Amino acid sequence: MRLKVKVGPKGQAVIPKEVRDILGIVPGDEVVFEVGDKQAIVKPAGRSSTVSDFIETIPKKHKLSKEVDVKKLILSETAERYGM
Repeated sequence: MRLKVKVGPKGQAVIPKEVRDILGIVPGDEVVFEVGDKQAIVKPAGRSSTVSDFIETIPKKHKLSKEVDVKKLILSETAERYGM
């Protein structure tokens, strides 16, 4: 499906009803924009937000070359800063 919509003066565009119905998007839901190569993909954000969801929004050229244990990193930083 390909639909064309107009961007308003505040930079907003309405997601057409047909698309909202297909994706199950209802008022109050959040959506994620994935941008790259001069295109954008819009998809429902889901009901919960995780670190993995955040990481997926980072462009590949800026991602780390190896996996990081984020929980361990946060605990270590907290202990170092606050002497815990």
